[in-house]
Amino acid sequence: MHSKRTPTILLTFLALASALPGQSSGQCILANPSFEIEGSGGNIFGGWEQFGLVGSVTEATHGGKAARASGPDSGTWEVSGFWQQLDCDEGEQWAITGHVMHPSENPLTGQCNALVNVEWRNAGGELIDYDTFSVADASSPPDEYIDFSLISTPAPTGTVAARLLLGVLQSPSDPPPDAYFDQATFYSTTPPTIDDMQWNDFPGGRSVEFADRTWLVKGPGWFGPGPSNYCHLPSCVWVDDDQRLHLTIKFLNSTWNSTEVVLEDALGFGDYIFTTRGAIDQLDVHAVLGLFLWQYGPCYDAAYLWWNPFNEIDIEISRWGNPGNDVGQFVAQPWDWPGNVSRYDANFIAEELSSHAFNWLPDRVEFRSWRGGPLDESTENMIHEWTYTGPHIPRPEQPRVHMNLWQFASPPATDQEVVMDDFTFIPAEEPTDVEDPSDGSVPPMRAGRLYPAVPNPFNPSTSIRYFLPQDGIAKVSIYEVSGALVKTLVDEVQGTGEHEITWNGRDGEGALMSSGIYLCTLQFGDGRTTQRLALIK
Repeated sequence: MHSKRTPTILLTFLALASALPGQSSGQCILANPSFEIEGSGGNIFGGWEQFGLVGSVTEATHGGKAARASGPDSGTWEVSGFWQQLDCDEGEQWAITGHVMHPSENPLTGQCNALVNVEWRNAGGELIDYDTFSVADASSPPDEYIDFSLISTPAPTGTVAARLLLGVLQSPSDPPPDAYFDQATFYSTTPPTIDDMQWNDFPGGRSVEFADRTWLVKGPGWFGPGPSNYCHLPSCVWVDDDQRLHLTIKFLNSTWNSTEVVLEDALGFGDYIFTTRGAIDQLDVHAVLGLFLWQYGPCYDAAYLWWNPFNEIDIEISRWGNPGNDVGQFVAQPWDWPGNVSRYDANFIAEELSSHAFNWLPDRVEFRSWRGGPLDESTENMIHEWTYTGPHIPRPEQPRVHMNLWQFASPPATDQEVVMDDFTFIPAEEPTDVEDPSDGSVPPMRAGRLYPAVPNPFNPSTSIRYFLPQDGIAKVSIYEVSGALVKTLVDEVQGTGEHEITWNGRDGEGALMSSGIYLCTLQFGDGRTTQRLALIK
């Protein structure tokens, strides 16, 4: 994808570079890379500078927004786009990934291109050199996001900053095109790499086997959250003969020690179910049980927390130092962003099983807590549920699942212990590949998108909205969790765009279904997507 610079394009970018507003000071991590947070001062997206003709669109691979760059239509070679600048050393190389699409309404034609540039800047903010990559052109299929993965050349002598630019280039003779960008990453390949950084808090090298998976044990050392001393010894973290995981807060060697484990593998989108055993509401008011996703970044700065740089979502059991507080909360970080926390209270008894889950999907996170094991989810057993659709949904980079028990504000009155009975992961359904006919005459169709039902939970009816990327046969069905078909709501050819159907809580014979959890499934093209519906009485 790396293209040689032509003199015309080179002059265009040199002119563009000198005309960009200001010179942004460098930073250590790409901000708002999925374009979910609105900007201020005329900028469309927080963290991103912009130039030319730009906007936002709702056709996104992650969350609800993507960036749009449109041809300026000035009659010359011209570029529109977005950019950010990070600190960079001489010789440093950068890995760039993301998704790009051009729509059939305003496609790339002729010599127009969707471009990714890496610009090398000196201490005065002046352009030293740059790499340019064509990531989509007139030959690219429209209305379909294309993944790109790029590696820059080494930064030249005198470089102090690297600027990532995402844009569209319009030629003088072609109509103005649009290019959509989403879910960008921009990481240095210089050690320690972003992959290396995931394990800095685990110097002891100890692991345990729990729920048929390998978990690394944090410590020994002083780390967050807390911060606290983390113990990695078998007396602090262990798996018993019944294959249950024990996490503790202990006074050991003249200091209080917290504990944490992290799953060795990053699992991606899907349903994460944590099953506990015992009266977890009886933890000391200064103890926190955390069940969460987290990705370590190249740096930590509180000024960056507004866009969830560490891909964190949490289920937390704690009274946060106040006995009057509710014991549970679901959180999308940053926790202090309006609408990012849902709190609830509950009581448990000794040896009681309870399950706490988040279903992480590209456009939402479905949090739930219920009484019983992973297979006991039902309306009757539900303690609390909350669907998060805000701007801080984790991005599918490499957040891993963590479980910890740590001290908040001050040590607990006595040693603390939590027993994890099980961990279950159900991968999100991916579009399935369908073989083309031998003559190649029928191209595969892309999957549709199922939006969150409203209301949910519901009584007596709920509205189900979905998007079809092209004309084709759409099938919307309701199933019991056992897999038994309840009713088919739609099974017909429908046109491109959004559609809506209502389910009244009845089966195909008109009988009213009992309260409980049901599955709504959209089948279209090469894939199937599913969401939970809760019918209440």
